[in-house]
Amino acid sequence: MRKISVLFATLGLVIAGALLPVASAQAAQRCDDQWHSATSGHFYAYDYLHCGNKLGNTSGNDSNWGDSSGAFRGTDTNRAGSILHKGTSGLAVKVYNNTGYTGAAACIKKSEYYVSDLTDDYLTGGGPGSGRVTAYNTISSHKWVRESACGGAFLADPVTCQTYRSPA
Repeated sequence: MRKISVLFATLGLVIAGALLPVASAQAAQRCDDQWHSATSGHFYAYDYLHCGNKLGNTSGNDSNWGDSSGAFRGTDTNRAGSILHKGTSGLAVKVYNNTGYTGAAACIKKSEYYVSDLTDDYLTGGGPGSGRVTAYNTISSHKWVRESACGGAFLADPVTCQTYRSPA
């Protein structure tokens, strides 16, 4: 009887291990699909991880995601779970945790395509007391900048390298 219990437990682990990579691959595929269908020259933000539920997109800057002007409006502030960069200018997009392009910040390079999960990424700097804050659900403004204006703070997932995957 004990051998049967061990056999079922082992079988359950094998099945779970086989299904987990499929779920991760499907989630990454969503951002790839969004990137392919995105308008060239635009920056996108999504409410959920893996590019789910678009908050907005724009080819310009937006100094306040919580106001009634710009591409991001009202309730969009502090809600981004993932972002996508399909710019054509070669510029990076710098995101900030405060309005008016202030507070802690980090950039997504054109070559990074998207960040599918902001829970393990951080915004840094921004003055005394702002330090390092999670990028997940804290973005309140963004602007297009040269990579040199990013101060070396880039949103990239060093564990999965999902932001470096070519969506080709």
